[in-house]
Amino acid sequence: MATATSTAPGRAPALADAKAAEAWIANAALVDPRQACHELTALLERLEDAPPRERAYLDILERLRDPIQVAQTEHSKKFTGRPLPLRDVERAAFDQVYDLWMAFARAYRRLLGAAVDGRDADLLPQAALLAERAMESIAAVITAHYRSRREVDGELWQRLHEVYQVAEACGLAKTAVPTKKKPAAAASPAQVYVRTLLLEIGNPYAISARDFQWMRRWAGMWSHKVELGLALDAAQGYAVDLAGAAPPAWTRLESAAPTTRFLDASQLKRSIKGRLRKLEQGADPDSLGLGRDAVQPDASRLLAHLYRAWLDAPASRQFTRRLAPGRTELLSGFETIHLALTGRVFKGAARHWDYSRRDAEQLAIYGAVAEGSSATPGVSTETWETLDESANGFRLRRKEAGERLSHHQLIGLKPQGARTFILSEVRWLTVGIDGALVIGAQALPGLAQGVAVRPTWSGDGTPDPYVQAFALPAMPGASPSLVLPSGWYQSGRDLEMKTEEELVRVRLGALLQRGYDFDRTAFTPVPG
Repeated sequence: MATATSTAPGRAPALADAKAAEAWIANAALVDPRQACHELTALLERLEDAPPRERAYLDILERLRDPIQVAQTEHSKKFTGRPLPLRDVERAAFDQVYDLWMAFARAYRRLLGAAVDGRDADLLPQAALLAERAMESIAAVITAHYRSRREVDGELWQRLHEVYQVAEACGLAKTAVPTKKKPAAAASPAQVYVRTLLLEIGNPYAISARDFQWMRRWAGMWSHKVELGLALDAAQGYAVDLAGAAPPAWTRLESAAPTTRFLDASQLKRSIKGRLRKLEQGADPDSLGLGRDAVQPDASRLLAHLYRAWLDAPASRQFTRRLAPGRTELLSGFETIHLALTGRVFKGAARHWDYSRRDAEQLAIYGAVAEGSSATPGVSTETWETLDESANGFRLRRKEAGERLSHHQLIGLKPQGARTFILSEVRWLTVGIDGALVIGAQALPGLAQGVAVRPTWSGDGTPDPYVQAFALPAMPGASPSLVLPSGWYQSGRDLEMKTEEELVRVRLGALLQRGYDFDRTAFTPVPG
């Protein structure tokens, strides 16, 4: 770990003390988050090149913490939860937040090295604070990756492990570092470390931006309930190698190295289990410490997800995935998927779709219209590399530029050799270190049929236009369902549904699935 050095003779430090930092903050342009990140990063880099004495350096960094927190929080909004790949302005915001936190982390790691190496006796009493701050800054960089759904570089994990290793070796891992504003919110280096590990284990690429905020808050709140040790009562569990450059992984005791630390979450298990039980009994999430913004049933759903992710062995798949080297065609957008499945241009009025010229030619020649495919006029598909697949799931990669995709977005997939597109949902997505977009998709139950729906018409006035929708058939363990555009679902609502063969009246039942741009709902025919 790098150690601090005194300012070179004859070279004035960028800032001499905390008073100079106060003056700099008062005069800096920090209102705009982009400009604030730029100014703060530039200042930290000047301090790195021409540092003040170590104790003054620490005072300056502590004074800069609040402006840095505000700047990165606001600037992170530009890339948090956005469709992938990010636009240039969103990617630039991520790069600025990354550079700011990395510069801050380097400064604290520098001072931590000076404290533990004995180069500055005055810093030694602050070693726990320095470790906590260094780890918090690295954790913030990892968090920015989760917010933008980017793969975390192994170098970041290595740096995080190194700082924790120093804190553990010095007996400082569990030393609480109080804060001036919230003494009750004191955190130790171990708590920051565990919180970051829990975020990774919680599968941040498969949850929404709001759920990630809840998970991050709960992980910090409960991190003291997880112990890091050389062994477990069980034969296996989640562990991390302090000498490595990898995130936590499910590990057997017999394969552990001396630098392996297991996560003992037995106390956390009892805490979450008790909250889940109280939520089932109707308790308010805020009364259980989950936050004022935590609402039901979403709080219970996320808490149950974290219970499985943090405390159970990784679930075996219902259907074994298999390597499937090949290509998969992908469509996005309600209109495009509908056109591919039906082969007809949707018009939206009483004649809700018409045959295209190509359809008419096929009817004249073959007596039928071909099923939807990439050859359908007006349909432009993307070709993705198939990494693996199962009976109801796919893992796909695209290295080239293409359409932006969102978490829980509706897509159509046509694996190599398939006759038609399969209606699916993006369950997780991430941008790899190589820049490729990787998604995990899950097929909706049954082969979808393109239909048209509109509110039931009483005969007075002009009827509402039809909109595209999809009907899914009954399957073993699943009732028939309708996939509607977002905003169309209302429990008990009556709709007219028009297929190629008939016009029927249906009543919407329970909401089965809510996606980025769709709702899947149960329905029943209405007699008459």
